[in-house]
Amino acid sequence: MLNMEQTQKKPRSAVFVAVTFLFWSAMYTYVPTMTPYLNNIGISFSMIGLIGGSYGFSQMLLRVPLGLISDRIGRRKIFIVIGLMIGAASSLGMYLTHNAFLILLFRFMAGVSASVWVIFTVLYSSYFDKDKLASRISYLSMANNFGVMTAKLIGSALAERYGHEISFLLGAAMGLLGLVLSLFITENVPVVTERPTIRSLLGVAKDRNLIAMSTLAVFSQMLLFATTNTFTPEAAVRLGADSMQLGILSTLASVPAILSAMICGKIFAKRVNFRNLVAFSFVLEALGTVMVPLVGSVFMVYVAVIIAGFGFGLCMTTLLSFCTLTVDEGRRSVAMGFYQAIYGLGMFIGPVFIGAFVDFLGLNAGFYISAGVALVALVLTFVLIRRPADLKREKA
Repeated sequence: MLNMEQTQKKPRSAVFVAVTFLFWSAMYTYVPTMTPYLNNIGISFSMIGLIGGSYGFSQMLLRVPLGLISDRIGRRKIFIVIGLMIGAASSLGMYLTHNAFLILLFRFMAGVSASVWVIFTVLYSSYFDKDKLASRISYLSMANNFGVMTAKLIGSALAERYGHEISFLLGAAMGLLGLVLSLFITENVPVVTERPTIRSLLGVAKDRNLIAMSTLAVFSQMLLFATTNTFTPEAAVRLGADSMQLGILSTLASVPAILSAMICGKIFAKRVNFRNLVAFSFVLEALGTVMVPLVGSVFMVYVAVIIAGFGFGLCMTTLLSFCTLTVDEGRRSVAMGFYQAIYGLGMFIGPVFIGAFVDFLGLNAGFYISAGVALVALVLTFVLIRRPADLKREKA
């Protein structure tokens, strides 16, 4: 009976992984070349930072409410379908306009779509028994990262040949394809005798460990979105990079993130204190960030983003693994929504905060300040994260 159940779960999880790939692809086909493109059509760096930050701002606002509503009504699939619809519309909208405020609106919509990620993780997790979940969830994470990486590479290659606008159309096409496939996702309706109250669900916000992991994730996302996803491409352009090279740049940032996630799960997490893993990841992010204004070639910018990308992947994988460690089973989906919503703050304030400094002090100053932020996060790691033994006692 167990084997039959496992056989039935494989096809629907395979479709789900494909939808995940397309979901993330739809929002990242245009990211590598977007900052130079927006600058070329006359948009200020402050506004570019706001456009970049709006993606995280909408996630910060919506992820917890979406998790609460989904848990209350016991439905997941409909949110995924709507999320893909909004993502496709967002990319299409940016193709149709050069107006800065409309581009801001459509990138905000991309964040609305990305907010549904919390529903993805919860529904996919429901397909597997708890003892197999840790290994299976890595497939979803890899589909996420591989979708982002592939979209950036193909989008930038097309932008180099046909112009940046084509990358928006590619995003819309991937979103529509994902929308069609999402109709074949299997809904797993949770069996509950009593719907949880809003008050009981929101109680996860008091969990000290969850707050600590979420706070550190804010810093990591702030660094990623202020540098690799927003201003590092502009630095590369000033060194002579073309659209294809920007795509390679983004790919080189994504590949180490995937590899570090795999290494963290299979090797490091079993042998190294996870607090030290997070601390080491911020050292790598600081090093990769401060290198960008100091190097004099596109190749060395590649090296910088590889180092920072490895740190980012290591950090976010570790924080994700331990963010719900001290939360009871019945509230872990809401805890995950809380975690993802809080780190959305970093996606927003990173580009906005650094963008303001870039406008007033220059591009290089933005990287030096970002590296300083990484060092602050390094110190906070040892302040906020307690010893694993303490967490185990609290969990017990």
